[in-house]
Amino acid sequence: MGTANKLFIRSPVKDVAVLDIKLNLGSLQESRPGIANVLIPLWRMSSYAKELERIGVSFSFEKGFDALTLRVKARYPIVDKAVKLIEDMLLSPVIDRIDDAIRQARTSISINREDTAVRSVAEALKVLFNDHPYSRHPIAYDYKFIDMTKGHIKDAIDALRVLSLTVVAPEDYLEINLPFTNYVKVPIDRFGSGDVDIRLEGKVQTTVAIAYPSYDIMDLEGSFRVTVMNTILGGMGLVSRLYREVRVKRGLAYYAYSMYWPLGSSGVLIVMAGVRREALKDALNVMLSTMGDSVVSEEELRMAIRNRVGRLKVTGESPEGMAMLHSVIPTYGLPTDYYERFINYISRLSPVDISRELRSLSKPVIAVVG
Repeated sequence: MGTANKLFIRSPVKDVAVLDIKLNLGSLQESRPGIANVLIPLWRMSSYAKELERIGVSFSFEKGFDALTLRVKARYPIVDKAVKLIEDMLLSPVIDRIDDAIRQARTSISINREDTAVRSVAEALKVLFNDHPYSRHPIAYDYKFIDMTKGHIKDAIDALRVLSLTVVAPEDYLEINLPFTNYVKVPIDRFGSGDVDIRLEGKVQTTVAIAYPSYDIMDLEGSFRVTVMNTILGGMGLVSRLYREVRVKRGLAYYAYSMYWPLGSSGVLIVMAGVRREALKDALNVMLSTMGDSVVSEEELRMAIRNRVGRLKVTGESPEGMAMLHSVIPTYGLPTDYYERFINYISRLSPVDISRELRSLSKPVIAVVG
């Protein structure tokens, strides 16, 4: 095939193959919003999906912002058969059962929209990204399926392309007989701002999500710095700033953490906490003041760097982890030594570098749900 969109990694496990297949059906590429949410159950209904399960192949779909990911794990002796079944499954959804698939998609989205944590992120992104495709949370956006037809499904299959194929296997010969395409950025015209507060009946817990725009994944040095910054803020569990300040010192939240998603067209830093509604104002004030504290100690920084490097090593010990980690490289056209660059760069960071990122945070969007 010889495509730059394929990455092969020799597996540490001799009898297992893992594939990470990225398809052009993330929120960013959908010509009809929500089509992937309907396609996933249609694929699962096919005889090819049932045969994959019968021969012991595990597979899962995950709709994201930049791609729809199909993760596959198979015994190496049957991987050729598995790949052929995957091709047939993707090209032959059970279109006649579109009504059933729409019902499944609606049910799944309704359940996710009742989850205060997922919903708060979805509402924050809707405001932050305005009418950009990133405003449509892959699993919790309120998609409208009322006029989706079999024709729309057929059009999506005709336009189906592979953004990247990552193979972790004993030998480099696996290919997929589907057309490839490259990831294409969709620039953000402007970021939104403001607050949203949604009350859901019968919820004991309220979730607050604070969303800041940040660097996209192709801005290597910027995204590397924010990855470390996020680790200090809320990515190291019990020793993270947010958990210590909001949960341990003041008991204002059930949990508090942060996430950084360096996507292809923009990054987003999200700070989360689960609180009682009566403690919301105090918790929010502490969260914002914690985000505003730009003093970073050498000890904090070194702990965060060790945490990030350690996570990479642990995740890379399994074929599944290797595929998940490295699939960003062919998807976004990143350098093949991406993780070596990451480790080298963050190892040289100083507290001043992280302080500067904290001071430069934009005004966030705040979403409260519950």
